[in-house]
Amino acid sequence: MKTILSTTGITLAWLAIHCTMAEAAPNAEFSPLNPPDMKPIRQHDTPAWHAARLFHHGVNLGDYLEVPPGQNWGVKVSAEEFARMRREGFDHVRVPVGWHHYAGPAPDFKLAPEIFRRVDFIVTNALNNHLAVMINIHHFNELDKDPVAATDEFLTIWRQLAEHYQNFPAQLVFELDNEPHDKATTALMNPIYARAIAEIRRSNPKRTLVVEPGGWGGIQELNQLVLPPDDNVIVSIHCYEPFHFTHQGASWAGADVKVMGIQFPGPPAQPLVPDPALDLKPWVLDWIGKYNTLPTDKNPSSPLAFADKLKLVHAWSDYYGYPIHLGEFGAYVKADARSRANFYSAMRRTAESEKIGWCIWDWSANFRYWDKTNNCPMPGMHEALFGKSK
Repeated sequence: MKTILSTTGITLAWLAIHCTMAEAAPNAEFSPLNPPDMKPIRQHDTPAWHAARLFHHGVNLGDYLEVPPGQNWGVKVSAEEFARMRREGFDHVRVPVGWHHYAGPAPDFKLAPEIFRRVDFIVTNALNNHLAVMINIHHFNELDKDPVAATDEFLTIWRQLAEHYQNFPAQLVFELDNEPHDKATTALMNPIYARAIAEIRRSNPKRTLVVEPGGWGGIQELNQLVLPPDDNVIVSIHCYEPFHFTHQGASWAGADVKVMGIQFPGPPAQPLVPDPALDLKPWVLDWIGKYNTLPTDKNPSSPLAFADKLKLVHAWSDYYGYPIHLGEFGAYVKADARSRANFYSAMRRTAESEKIGWCIWDWSANFRYWDKTNNCPMPGMHEALFGKSK
């Protein structure tokens, strides 16, 4: 995920690509388009599908262990919070980790003991509270800028992680890389993923692994994936549509999402009139025009923004035999509380209808589920995700 200081340093180019996709929802008809080397797994009774049952309702511990050392903008997570997550209804946590910040020089890239201590604290407390755990490499910007040059470090980090965690229970899974983008295209990441999987399998032959396509884990990149024949791999995708709603007021995401007051679902009772001083692009003004005027079933700020996408993901999963995990979705806290709850509920229901496990962004940071000030869920969030009042 991309938050103001924490996350990926979102670029305007990414924003343009992402929002252009939002304007053109895909046709729900599915045709297998992956390269011929992507061989389908013809059965669903595989280790990956069994593992996926542990990852139905998750929460990201965002803005925490991915924060570079020496910076203090991240959140804190205490041991007591894991029992609270479980009581709320979550069955797993996804743990973004900036391992590369703690790597020594080449060729060993030796990881500092400090980061293992911090991650072990999370993994152990989560497992002790009956939460499955997904750890990843998060914000490895060097890999995104030059995948070939950063491959040795990427593989060496995973060698160390795999050896360190090889005796941990099966409820711990490894996600290889968060949101590859820029030069880390799916085509370039395919052979790097294959090498990483082979490296991890040396010490963890039965560990469940998770991979994301390029384009920031984009659904549109699924048809470029080529994975080695391994029946214990889950594929993860991210979806923040409708982006103008989910990221409204997010200063790191550019001028196009500075328009505030967008509701979910649209249309609003009174038309939204953006400030002319924002100098919005024509396609943004067009989106707002549709938001103001179209009925809910045709409105861009509605489940229309993601329903067909997740339907295609389900069809892709059925054909290629890999379970899907929706590793990130969420709405920034500057959206109104009722709309946030409406959005989380709609996305959760849609994912579940397509048999896709989900993991919200995030627990207690800028897209938060939990309000630490008042020691309770944010308004409407428990009901949105679990369908009942506390």
